[in-house]
Amino acid sequence: MCDFSTQAIYDLRINFNMKISRNWLQKYFDSTLPSAQELADLFTFHSFEVEEVTQVEDDWVIDVDILPNRSSDCLSHRGIAREISTLLSIPLKSDPLRDTLPAWKPLTHTKVSVENNALCPRYMAALIRGVRVEPSPPWLQKALKTLGQKSINNIVDATNYVMHDVGQPLHAFDYSLLATDEEGTRHLSVRLSKKGEEITTLTGDTYTLGDTHQLIADGVSGLPLALAGIKGGKVAEVTEGTVDVILESANFNFVNVRKTSNELKLATDASVRFQNEPSPLLPAFAMRDLIRLIEDVSEGELVGVIDEFTGVGERIPVTVTLSEINSLLGTNLSVTDVEGILVRFEWEFSRDAEEFAVTSAWERSDVTIKEAIIEEIGRVYGYSNISSQMVPTLSSKPPVNKNQYYIEKIQKTLLDMGYSEVLTYTLAERGEVELLNPLASDKAFMRRNIADGLLKALELNVQNAPLLSLEAVKLFELGTVFTTEGEEISLAIGGRAVSGKQRVIDGILQSDIEKVLEMVGSPEKVVLEDGIFEISLKNIFALLPDVEAYESGLSWNTHARYTRWSSYPFVLRDISVWVPKAVSSEEVLASIMKDATELLVRHTQFDEFEKDEKISYAWHLVFQSYEKTLTDVEINAIMAKITENIQSHSGWEVR
Repeated sequence: MCDFSTQAIYDLRINFNMKISRNWLQKYFDSTLPSAQELADLFTFHSFEVEEVTQVEDDWVIDVDILPNRSSDCLSHRGIAREISTLLSIPLKSDPLRDTLPAWKPLTHTKVSVENNALCPRYMAALIRGVRVEPSPPWLQKALKTLGQKSINNIVDATNYVMHDVGQPLHAFDYSLLATDEEGTRHLSVRLSKKGEEITTLTGDTYTLGDTHQLIADGVSGLPLALAGIKGGKVAEVTEGTVDVILESANFNFVNVRKTSNELKLATDASVRFQNEPSPLLPAFAMRDLIRLIEDVSEGELVGVIDEFTGVGERIPVTVTLSEINSLLGTNLSVTDVEGILVRFEWEFSRDAEEFAVTSAWERSDVTIKEAIIEEIGRVYGYSNISSQMVPTLSSKPPVNKNQYYIEKIQKTLLDMGYSEVLTYTLAERGEVELLNPLASDKAFMRRNIADGLLKALELNVQNAPLLSLEAVKLFELGTVFTTEGEEISLAIGGRAVSGKQRVIDGILQSDIEKVLEMVGSPEKVVLEDGIFEISLKNIFALLPDVEAYESGLSWNTHARYTRWSSYPFVLRDISVWVPKAVSSEEVLASIMKDATELLVRHTQFDEFEKDEKISYAWHLVFQSYEKTLTDVEINAIMAKITENIQSHSGWEVR
């Protein structure tokens, strides 16, 4: 069974672009709003990034990138209007989330059952009889068209309009298409799907489900009616022949919605909103608005409402002091300044001297710690109003992180010995810690060692050793490995000979490793396997003495220069030249370079000997292109020109 924990883990949330109509926003205010571009600037400097501002007929649409922490309240026109009201300190004409809810009649001959309240904290159903399903009135069609939404019919359009207005996804079922039991009762069941169960959505796509996907089902027939929080099904679709509709306004577990959406590769406006954890109080306000709108555009009449609700815990005030606010923001705000900003939010708060106890609005699920309160105060006050200040001088030196100190010391020691540091993948094909949702079949585990990855890195680098004129490749990695006992830091060192002298390289590795272990005081016995040594540093670090200050010798070279690595293969050629004894190797190399072209990326002299008043020089020549794969024909032509030029010199001869 999957873990459906409801803790607010923001990496489970996603950014979402919300299209906002300026004309729609204006309905929330008596005073005339600034232009769309001015509103976009306001958002940019205080709230959100704005992708673009475009004109649509007599309206302007602002494409706002809503961050995850504000997605629970600002994926709606009401949320954006509330934001404008706070930033500009202008009142809303009316706030649909603050108006009193009606006392609805209970709905009879219909029941709702929720299998798991943790996955569905609230499910509301309302029956409206006598609707006329027809095209929406022009104002409703235009409102949706402005946002890029296609008009379907007055019932479906009403659900979409209210969702874009207050942020709550909604759905409508054809009531007559639900089965009845022996007593004539219809039944909506919120349950997990059965493995292998199928549902065909409104778009005609069929999905095969597992046993963790939540459904709205017909409790009598058992047929799936909708994927909870994601998309409706064909079974009870509202059509022109629909007379009675049952409306859904619910709250679904955001982790379950996200997992279902990802596993089925089905993302919708509803799923995006639900996986950003809207408040379970929101469905009632959205249901009120939807009922009113459908009664208005379809001539239907409400029969009654069912509300299956587990309730929510009491919101706990967050305390923050004036000194904490000013210290974190770098401001000099007064008590009056802070009170004025909190009043603009319309949040409940009390004050004891310079300590504030703040209870944010119920739709603001992101404001749960004092740092969030301070951030809200800062952005409304205006970051541009906060003067730049030098970072204060510390009264004492911060403590040195012992683990990091010794890690850097080991790194520098190995680099000084001629090793190169690599970073290999932490995801592996095998291991002790398995991932729930692996990115690929060969990356289904967290690595249990570094040696496997380092071995692949050695093999790859040996293939490219001629580019660096190396006789051996020596690599190391310091990184985290994962076992059933937890995470730990591990060090792996490895080396490979390029030209068949592995025994010599193993001896060098043995000596180097012993020096590193001696430096950290480890008695570990050195055992090389396939030219690789690996040791856990977990217990070693614990035994090492604390460090008072960094050594100056641990400073890094900040003037290192790097060149781009070509993605195309190199070509290796050797050339040996006999010349008179008086001719230097530099003269011969200059002759080679004359015709080698820019494709010669490296040259290494590997031989020199004298015989009979002559001297022989030999070079490895490495050719490579940044634009294409070189052919033997191209390289042979270059070598022919080099040979011709060399042999044009008196007494010079290519061997």
